[in-house]
Amino acid sequence: MSVISEMFSSLVFVALAALNVIVILERDRTSRKALTKERLMAIHRLGGYLFVSLFCIIVYSMGEKLAGVGMTGHLPTYLVFHIVLVLVLVPLILLKVLIARRHRQRQSLLTALGISIFVVSFVLVAIPALSETLRAVSPGSLWSGLATGLAVAACLAQCALILSKVVRSRVSKDSFCISNASSSPDSLLTGNKNVDSPMTLLLTQVEKQTHDTKTLRFKVLKGSQFVARPGQFLTFHWTIDGQRVSRSYSISSSPIREDYVEITAKRKENGRVSVFLNDRAKPGLEVEASGPYGRFYFDEAQHRAIVLIAAGSGITPMMAMLSYISDLILTNPVRLLYCVCTPEDIIFRKELARLRESLPNFDYEVCSSRPDLAWARRSGRLTEEFVSHHVNNLDSPTFFLCGPKGFMESAYRILSNLGISPDRILQESFGESQCSTAPRGEETCSTADRVVFMQSEKVCAASAGSTLLETAEENGVQMPYGCRMGICGSCATRVLSGAVQMEVETGLTSEQKKAGYVLPCVSRVTGTVIVAA
Repeated sequence: MSVISEMFSSLVFVALAALNVIVILERDRTSRKALTKERLMAIHRLGGYLFVSLFCIIVYSMGEKLAGVGMTGHLPTYLVFHIVLVLVLVPLILLKVLIARRHRQRQSLLTALGISIFVVSFVLVAIPALSETLRAVSPGSLWSGLATGLAVAACLAQCALILSKVVRSRVSKDSFCISNASSSPDSLLTGNKNVDSPMTLLLTQVEKQTHDTKTLRFKVLKGSQFVARPGQFLTFHWTIDGQRVSRSYSISSSPIREDYVEITAKRKENGRVSVFLNDRAKPGLEVEASGPYGRFYFDEAQHRAIVLIAAGSGITPMMAMLSYISDLILTNPVRLLYCVCTPEDIIFRKELARLRESLPNFDYEVCSSRPDLAWARRSGRLTEEFVSHHVNNLDSPTFFLCGPKGFMESAYRILSNLGISPDRILQESFGESQCSTAPRGEETCSTADRVVFMQSEKVCAASAGSTLLETAEENGVQMPYGCRMGICGSCATRVLSGAVQMEVETGLTSEQKKAGYVLPCVSRVTGTVIVAA
């Protein structure tokens, strides 16, 4: 191989090492979309193949030089450098390939390995190439100066590029952490800065999960922004038979997928929206959604290990967390305990099996309360023995609970009996507003039930069966709201005097309760009530 060919291949060799580091740093940026990350990973893989191929050629060329030296017993200095650096580079490359192929949970090490490989490659090429150039070309000639200057300039430029990328990556991550740490508690209720502005979604796909459950995928249309945390929910404003109906659904897809969002709806016989979504919703349907809302979400920095306990459709926010962990290849240990009535009620059966294979730190167990003859797994209900048997370490994980009210109460009691402190138990409950059973025309107004809106300077009669929020809307009083189910806390308003009956308190913090705040969307007036709105 000629000197010029060696120099060219050496520069390409170092450039490929630099490219792989830059691609990994770009992929790790928190603002990157999942599709972009996948494409960058494909580029990294291709660059790796080319790098290894070129490395083999360089090693072969070095072998030819060693053979040319013969039995003189004296190796040139540059060849000694080659041998030592190759011996260092080989195990680094093998380790990087092993992690990329076999140990995906350790992919956080790829950046450090990539930088190490680049540094060794740079030294491998720079010093011997410079020595060879000066030895082969006449000293003092123009070509010698140009070749040497070119090689040094190219290598230094690549070093500067790598250094700037590393610094920029660190600053980006630090800024992300600082912005999260400085967020107020109320702002953490949502993942979207423009939460009050509904986004428009287009239904593109409907997938059957079980005999009574379907997953609906919505495309986030241009002009809308979707930023959420794994476990939060959206409030959808459906138009069904000419009437506007609002319902909240947990996001079941990974929030990393910013171009679409999925929900999974279980059909209920008397559920107006759930029947519509399972029986009548077709691709092409447009809907407005607000949010996301909720304090029930997974944070990989805060929750080092998690246990997910779900029943029925309570698996939906858990699936968002699992998909998020899979997308980011996180190493947090995860255990899922899933309770269903019959084996046919298992939602996300195929997806759970796939995640068990792809996530080395994830496992799950399903318990059926009404199993069939073919059921070979756990039968019965959630018990202390079931939890303690399948959760090896009860001392450190954060427990996420989601399911029907009775199940949630039972699960919380079980965890408390096992010594789990309340601060390590997060719950998501699906509140149901109790609507009046009387026809709208038969509703009467009681002069004893009145609402005084202080800021709006209005005194209004409260219709029988109406919530505080509905009374405000009927009388033109502007009040913020989100889920209309007492979960998100968006409508929290302070009661200055009087009493209300509140069906759900999930959306209020302990501080808000002490300060006299209520949730107008699930609060009904008793007597005369004065509120701050």
